[in-house]
Amino acid sequence: MKEIGRPARLDDFRRVIRRHENSGALIVLALAALALHHGALNGFWRFDDGAHLLFAATYAPWQYFLQPSITILQSYANVAPYNAFFYDVNLALFGMVPRWHYAHQIALLGAVAFATYRLIRLWQEPLIALLAAVLFLTGLPTLYVAQQLMTGHYATGLLFTVLSLHCYTLCVRDGSLRLNLLGAAFYLLATTCKEVFVPLVLLLPFLPVGSLQIRLRAALPYVAVAVAYTAWRYAILGRLVGGYVAVDISPVEQIRQLLTIPLLLAGWTKADDVVSFLERRSGLNLAVFAGVTLLGFLAAWRSRLSWMLIFASLALLVLPLVPLTRFPGLNAADRYLFLVWWACAALLAVFVSSFRKHGVGVPLRLACFAALTGLTLYAQRAEHERIAPQLAMQDGLYQAALHLDNRTALLLPPDRSYYKTVLDGARQATRQLVNKSLEPAKLIVDSAALCAFAKAGNTILAYEESCNCTRDVTQNREESLGKLNSFADHAVSGQPLNAALFLDHQLLSWKFGPYEDGVYSVLLDGTLTKVPASGRKSYASKLPLRFTIRHDAKDGIIAISPPLEFELASHKSFAWSGLSEAIRPSCETGPN
Repeated sequence: MKEIGRPARLDDFRRVIRRHENSGALIVLALAALALHHGALNGFWRFDDGAHLLFAATYAPWQYFLQPSITILQSYANVAPYNAFFYDVNLALFGMVPRWHYAHQIALLGAVAFATYRLIRLWQEPLIALLAAVLFLTGLPTLYVAQQLMTGHYATGLLFTVLSLHCYTLCVRDGSLRLNLLGAAFYLLATTCKEVFVPLVLLLPFLPVGSLQIRLRAALPYVAVAVAYTAWRYAILGRLVGGYVAVDISPVEQIRQLLTIPLLLAGWTKADDVVSFLERRSGLNLAVFAGVTLLGFLAAWRSRLSWMLIFASLALLVLPLVPLTRFPGLNAADRYLFLVWWACAALLAVFVSSFRKHGVGVPLRLACFAALTGLTLYAQRAEHERIAPQLAMQDGLYQAALHLDNRTALLLPPDRSYYKTVLDGARQATRQLVNKSLEPAKLIVDSAALCAFAKAGNTILAYEESCNCTRDVTQNREESLGKLNSFADHAVSGQPLNAALFLDHQLLSWKFGPYEDGVYSVLLDGTLTKVPASGRKSYASKLPLRFTIRHDAKDGIIAISPPLEFELASHKSFAWSGLSEAIRPSCETGPN
């Protein structure tokens, strides 16, 4: 009787597990997302948040979704109106309380993990689907997205993409037109989040479900969405291809960056030496990934996996990264590798599943589960520790900028133009949404501003990374002036320089001279940025463009132009030719 009862009880237990599988997976993955990324709940505004908050507070969703002249104000390089909508939703629900914005972000990551579980579950057993979902949560790119509200559209876009794939697969399998249209609607939403999700339509014919004829027929609504998106994108950017300012680099360097993606996902950064990284414990991550991948590849090869799907996915994931190798470069496993990591998590899980078909039992699959998740979690914790000072600095700068009184000015750190834009944006958004009497912040980006605020008797504060705090540097004026004008150290006068700029249909072109060699840089509001001698970029603002040109010759001579101004509202072109200046400013004498 005992022997007969045991299988019956086991079958009953399995039926209970199957009945509550979805709810159990949802609870586990939601708790995992919270446990892994709850530290973000202590974060304040960071990185681009100020600019996005101001944009969302200024414009309505119908404007930045439907009016190209408004949409391009959000980003000159990309079309992603859902980025602003993400902030709009959070502001409507939570106001200017960052903690709940981060809670929304973590909830999105948990939703992506569960949607991934359900998608993989269409083909694989629960353990494998759970492995893919957990690996996604423990990845380095997921850490970056959790800690940066400005990446909320990446998380949302991935959720829409996974849901779209799920609906499409069920449609092909079951023939449901309603599901197919729902999947196309999710795909449409994904395209408004980030262009990296647009190539999804090219992946659909390779999914291992149904016949090719049925897959192609089911993909037609997605093709219609892709065509509409392309026309919409062209109406906004005036060209089919977006992207940031193009910096000339060799094809060899581009290939090198693409080949380092596995290293980046394992915890390497561009600042690390590859050999020393591999010698450290962190290199174990890469070794285990490589081992599981190799074993899984061999097993999967015999199992006749859909290699067309794998190779097509690889191409569609890598090609959108090629422009990023020019600028800003693939330097860490940040948001740019978010979709890549999701695909890697799914592929690693599938490779582990292939062991079952070759006489390898549950213990090995469980061991792979533990090893992969343990090592990715270790790498994620190490990366969090590495970027913690930068996150703390962002929190501190925003806190300081939002609490400045009318008699205090803040000396911004390097990349001053950027910080002035985002911190002033957060201040203006707070004024519009919370405190109508809040005055603009006094933010110092150059020596003229420092001298003006000092002469007016204002207290000068500067952020100190050593204590993650702001210090009074009012009495250290000369030291502060030196920091503000470090871009002009060792510059000489009397060197010829010239510049020509042209604005046409929101496309700004430039050409600097007369030198063919060396390095050109442009100083905008206290920020020095390297640029090619000639190039172009999208530029929608009509405000005067105030800038300074710097040229670093190969022989070490540094030439700097006087401050220049291009009146974009009234002129289409600008030309200047003159001699460089030696800039040694002081608050008493001014530049000389």
